[in-house]
Amino acid sequence: PFVDNFTHLGGMVYGFLCGLGTIQLVSPKFFQKDNANSPSCCSRSKRFFFRFFGVLISLAGIVVSSIVLMSGDGETNPCTSCTYMSCIAFPPWTSQDNKWWYCDDCARATATGTMENGVFASLNVTCPNGMHEVLKVEESWPQDELGLEGMLPMLCREHCLW
Repeated sequence: PFVDNFTHLGGMVYGFLCGLGTIQLVSPKFFQKDNANSPSCCSRSKRFFFRFFGVLISLAGIVVSSIVLMSGDGETNPCTSCTYMSCIAFPPWTSQDNKWWYCDDCARATATGTMENGVFASLNVTCPNGMHEVLKVEESWPQDELGLEGMLPMLCREHCLW
């Protein structure tokens, strides 16, 4: 859960570009070609092109991605729709209440309860997006503080996200 696939994708791209920039060609003698004593002008220019632009694009990509990462606040994602690439609620074939992990912020939901006659009557749920929902406590819900606290992520998914 919460594996940052963008990091893996970026590492693969940067690794490929750095490889292009530092590529070492296998000697033609390895393939036992007798007529390949010195590389041609075309192959030397092609090698220079790949090395030069591979290093240049790698450095530019590292600078640009560093600027984007450093300009963030560490809490919010600059690409909101990219969250679904970084995390997939699993297993996808189960109902919303039976996932092994979730990719939302509902674990950060908080609530205050109102008691009447010694039992909880209502919950004022504060959603991660700042929205407030007042929910009537049903009889089937736990009536202790820990039990209701354990229900908060589920209540958040039911009332805050949609």
